[in-house]
Amino acid sequence: MRQTGEGSFEERARLDARIAFVVATFGSAYGLVALLDRVGAPERLVALLSPYFTVVALAGLGFLLHSMRVSFYYAASRAAPASYAGLATTAMMMGLAAPFAARLAGQSSPSAVVAGFLLGLAAIAALVGPLLRKTGAFSLTELLAARFCTVEPRLGMIAVAALSSAIVALAGYQTAVDALVGFTGSGRPFAAFFIGVAILLIAGPGGVGGVVWSACAAAGVMLVGFALPQAALVAQDGAVALPVVGDEALWREATALMQNWGLVGRGSAADYLTALGLALGVATLAPALTPFVATRDAPAARRAGVAALFWTLVAAALVAATIAASALALSRVAVGQTPEHLPDALYQASGRGFVQICGARVDRPAAARTACLARNLPPGAPLRAQDVSVRAEYLIGGLPQLEKLGAAFTGLIASGLIAVGLVLAAASLHACAAAVGHDALYRLRAESALTSRRLAITRLALVGVTALGSATSAANAIDARTLVGLALAISASGLFPLLGLVFLPRAQEKDAMTAQLIGVATMAGTLFVEPGPPGVGALAWAGFSGALAGLLAGVLTARLWSHETPESVAFVRRLLRGDGKVLREDKGA
Repeated sequence: MRQTGEGSFEERARLDARIAFVVATFGSAYGLVALLDRVGAPERLVALLSPYFTVVALAGLGFLLHSMRVSFYYAASRAAPASYAGLATTAMMMGLAAPFAARLAGQSSPSAVVAGFLLGLAAIAALVGPLLRKTGAFSLTELLAARFCTVEPRLGMIAVAALSSAIVALAGYQTAVDALVGFTGSGRPFAAFFIGVAILLIAGPGGVGGVVWSACAAAGVMLVGFALPQAALVAQDGAVALPVVGDEALWREATALMQNWGLVGRGSAADYLTALGLALGVATLAPALTPFVATRDAPAARRAGVAALFWTLVAAALVAATIAASALALSRVAVGQTPEHLPDALYQASGRGFVQICGARVDRPAAARTACLARNLPPGAPLRAQDVSVRAEYLIGGLPQLEKLGAAFTGLIASGLIAVGLVLAAASLHACAAAVGHDALYRLRAESALTSRRLAITRLALVGVTALGSATSAANAIDARTLVGLALAISASGLFPLLGLVFLPRAQEKDAMTAQLIGVATMAGTLFVEPGPPGVGALAWAGFSGALAGLLAGVLTARLWSHETPESVAFVRRLLRGDGKVLREDKGA
C-alpha cells in the first residue's frame, strides 16, 4: 500500500470524510440559526441556540469516541495528522489565554501575555512535543520518570503535573461557565452543572482521543466565530483595526481608548520576565502537550507545532481585532451623544453591568439622564470619553450588537469562547487523571494492573476534579486568570528544572529531587512575600525564579557530588541521537 507522511491514503480519506461530516453538521446548525435571525426570530432565542448547540455537539463528539483501548485512551492511537493536532493545540492555547482577553486590566500589558504563550508554544513545537513523540511517552511526567526513576522524584513529578493540570481544569471550567452565563443569562449553578456534564462526556469515555478531536472542532468554531464579524465589517467597507496587517491608525486609537478606560496596562521592563515565566510554564504544562502525544511520529509533531503557531497567531489576531473594533464602535455610538439617546444595546449592556454611563448602571434613558445630572453634566450636553466605562468582557462579545450585525454573530462568538474553555478543561482533567491512573498506578505501583482498573482509576479522578470544578464555578469563587497564572508557575518551577537536567548525564535522582524542591520552594517563597493577591506578573515572576533557581541548584549539585553513569550516558545519547526508545514498553499500548 502506498504511504504518505500521515499514513495510508485510505486511512486519511476515511478520516477526512468523518471530519467533513462534522464540519457539515456544525455549519448546517449555525446556518439555520442565522436563518432564524434573518426571518425575525427573537434575539434572545437566536443568541441562545448556538452556544447550547456547541456544548451538546462537542459533548456528543467526545462520547461517540469512547474506547477501552489504552493506546486510544492515552494517545488517540497515535493517529492524529499534524494539521489537526496543531488545530487542537490552538484550542488549548486560546483556552489558556481567554481569561486574559476577557479581563485585560492589570500591571502587565496584553502583549507580554501573548508573547509568553507564543514563546511557550514555540518551545513545545521545537523541542518538547517532538521529544515526547520520539520517546513514545504518554506524558512529560512519564519521560522524566524514565530518566529519574526512584520513587521520591517521581512522586514529586506526579504531584506537580496533577496539581497544575487540576488548576488549569478549574480555569477552563470557569471560562466556559463565565461565557455561558455572560452571553446567555443562564443561572450560574445550572451553567456549572451543564458544562461539567459536557466535560465528563468529552474526556471520560474517549480520553485523549475524545479530547483531541473535540478540540479540533472547538478551534474551528472559535476561528469562524471571530472571523465572520470581521468579514462582515470588511464587506461594509470597514477596515480591520490591527497593526501591520490592518489599519494601524485605528489600532492606536482603540488602544488609547482601552488605556483611558483602564483596561490594559501600559507595559514596563517587567513584561519581559512575565513573558519568560509564562513561556516556561506553557512549555511544561501537561494539557498543552496532549495533542502532540497523539501524532504519528516526531516529524509529525514538529509539523503540528508549526500549524499550532500559525493558527494561534491567526486566532490571537482575530480576537485583538474584535476587541479593537468593539472599542471604536462603543466610542462612536456613545461619546458625543446625549445620555437619553444611546442605542438600546448599550442600555441593555449597562443594565447587566458591562457598561457604565456617568459611573452608574443604567437600563433606560431616564436613568442615564439622572446619573449624568448627578455628575454635573448639564441637561442636553453630550457624553464625554470619561463619562463612559466598560468591562473588557463586553468588548469581546458586544461587537455584533454595537455594529448591528445580528444576534447570530453574538452566538457564534459566545460559542467560540465556550468551546475553547470546555476543551481546555477536558484536556486538563484528563492530564490530571492520567497522572494518577497511569503515571502513579501503572508506572509507579503495578505495571501488571489490568487495563480496566487503570482506566477506572483515571475516570474516577475525572469525576472528582469535575465535582470540585462545578462547586467553584457555581460559586464564582476564583478568578480564572489567577488559576492559569498559578498553574503555569507550579509547572515551570516543578518540571522545567527536571526537563533541563534530563540532558545532563551527570544528573542523578538526588539532583532531580534537589532541583524540584528548590524550584517549588523558591516559587512559593516569592509568592509569600508578594503583598496582596498576586497578579499575572507576580505569578509569572514566581514561576521564572523557581524554574531558574531549581535548574541552577540541580546543575550545581550534579557538579559537586554526582558522576556520569553508563545508564545516564546511554539515556541521553539515545534521546538526542538515537531512536529515543528509552521507556519500558506499556503492555496496554
